[in-house]
Amino acid sequence: MAPLPTPAHYLQELVVMTSAEAKRRWRADIKAAWGNRCAYCGSDQALTLDHVHAKTRGGRDESRNLVPACQACNRAKGSNHWLSWWVTQPTFDLGNFSRVLTHITA
Repeated sequence: MAPLPTPAHYLQELVVMTSAEAKRRWRADIKAAWGNRCAYCGSDQALTLDHVHAKTRGGRDESRNLVPACQACNRAKGSNHWLSWWVTQPTFDLGNFSRVLTHITA
C-alpha cells in the first residue's frame, strides 16, 4: 500500500472558497467568457449580470441564463422578454443575437 500524501501536499492542493467567494468567481467567469462586454450593446462599462429570461418570468439562476449586461441595458430590459426588448434597440446586432441564442440554448 502506498503511503498517504503529507499534510503539506493537501495544503498545497487545497483551494478554499467561501460561498461569497465562489459566487464572485462564478460571476467574474461569466463576464470573462463574454470578453467583459455587454452581450447586448458591447459596452465594457459598469457590467452587471442579466437574467436573459427574467426571474419574474420564471428565469433561473443558471450560467446559461446569465449574460453580462451594462447597467443601462440591464435597466432598460428590466423584466421584458429579452428578444422583444432587444430588437427595438439601436445596438441590436445579429452576431451578438446568435451568440446569446446559442448560449441560452446550450
